[in-house]
Amino acid sequence: MNVLYPDDCNAFTAGLKFHWGSLYGSAEALALIEFTQKHNCVLLYVARDISHYEKIQKALNFYNKYLTILEFSSWEVLVYDHFSPHPDIVASRLKTLSKLPSLKSGIVITTLESLSQRLCPVDYVEKYSLSLACGSKLSIDEFIKNLVRIGYRSVSRLTYQGEFCVRGALIDIYPMGANNPYRIDLFDNEIDSIRTFEVSTQRSIEVVEGFEMLPAREFATDSESIKKFKKKYLDSFASSDEFIFSEVSEGRFPGGIEFYLPLFFDNTASLFDYLPEGSIIAYQNGLSECLDQQTEELKARYENSKRSLDRLPLELNKVFLTQEELFALLKNKQQIQIQSIKSNKKSTL
Repeated sequence: MNVLYPDDCNAFTAGLKFHWGSLYGSAEALALIEFTQKHNCVLLYVARDISHYEKIQKALNFYNKYLTILEFSSWEVLVYDHFSPHPDIVASRLKTLSKLPSLKSGIVITTLESLSQRLCPVDYVEKYSLSLACGSKLSIDEFIKNLVRIGYRSVSRLTYQGEFCVRGALIDIYPMGANNPYRIDLFDNEIDSIRTFEVSTQRSIEVVEGFEMLPAREFATDSESIKKFKKKYLDSFASSDEFIFSEVSEGRFPGGIEFYLPLFFDNTASLFDYLPEGSIIAYQNGLSECLDQQTEELKARYENSKRSLDRLPLELNKVFLTQEELFALLKNKQQIQIQSIKSNKKSTL
């Protein structure tokens, strides 16, 4: 067993695993914060499930003063369910993905399920983001096409992130990851002013010079991506009669479409690909047992979903990393295994 000492920062190389003893109550969060500050590193904490994720999230945010803490939560929908994650969750995940590659120091919180997911390629967020600034030229028709291309929905009044509304020379947009929507005032084909406003009262908050927009979904919705989807769907299911195929072909994206995400891309990534080089992975012992349980639950969900003949599920290994793939990626990272006070069993992971 390797023992982690306070000055062991130079000992952290890929594949090494260090062990922390039992940490009671909020001591675990405090230890993670102190360690990350001392070694000025990026640390990914992997929670067992949503309940564990929320617990460590609250503790870290309560004690943190200076560190950057990013959250990459689960979608909070059952795997292969016919419901899509809430826009706020998608916005939070995309915001984290956009910040991760350039993160120099901080803590990232995720769940084992999210760590196992196959995600959009690393260049996706940048490729499908937009930026606007006062004084720049803007063609409304072209801008609307670009908004639809990156997944934004046209509505009569903004409610959620990922929506936009056009009324003459005024364009309201609620970007993913933004605290408030923006109102763009055009003069002819030039952006005259941009200001944030409250959704409920429509009152202006402040005037800004510009802002950036993340894509509205974790997968691309332009014609090129739909074309990829159709080809890969036929390769996977050899039939075009199913509900999902016809809906996406018509440019509609029904609830649960996220579990077909890999079909919109040539290749997918995982959260490991977004982490800066030298990042450290921390988790409580017993991760192997949790992964075994998660795998059994995913298999059960997959088998149950296969009963729906008009909505066949994508194979598990196309939606999630296999156990072997996850272990291989983990073992190439620097790791901290934390002794759980609820379990005295020895674990290799």
